[in-house]
Amino acid sequence: MLNASLNWASATGILLALWSIPSAALGVFQIFFILQRRADTSLQVILNTIFLLFQSLGRLIVMPLCGGILFFQGWRLDPILQFGVSLLVFLVIIESFSGILVDYQKWRARAGGVAANTAVKH
Repeated sequence: MLNASLNWASATGILLALWSIPSAALGVFQIFFILQRRADTSLQVILNTIFLLFQSLGRLIVMPLCGGILFFQGWRLDPILQFGVSLLVFLVIIESFSGILVDYQKWRARAGGVAANTAVKH
């Protein structure tokens, strides 16, 4: 049985599924940046890369899956539980947005440092 009403859980399911697209893409780029700039194979770099790999897979697979479950089955939740799930989804998005913003600022600082160093050498 599929109920076609749009409620809090369905709306946050759509939002979570849509947020997973740029979040997963930025996770993949983050892995590439770590692997490109690190030439050492220390345990810290390897563990950090493995953590980012699992995090990116979670963003790519688990977030859209949870969004789909909320969209299609969220009508079964009572209103208080819908509100609680919506708050959790909004907090996840806010938390990941701050991390994405920090990663972008670090990337811009690295790109600016590289451009400044090449300009000085020539």
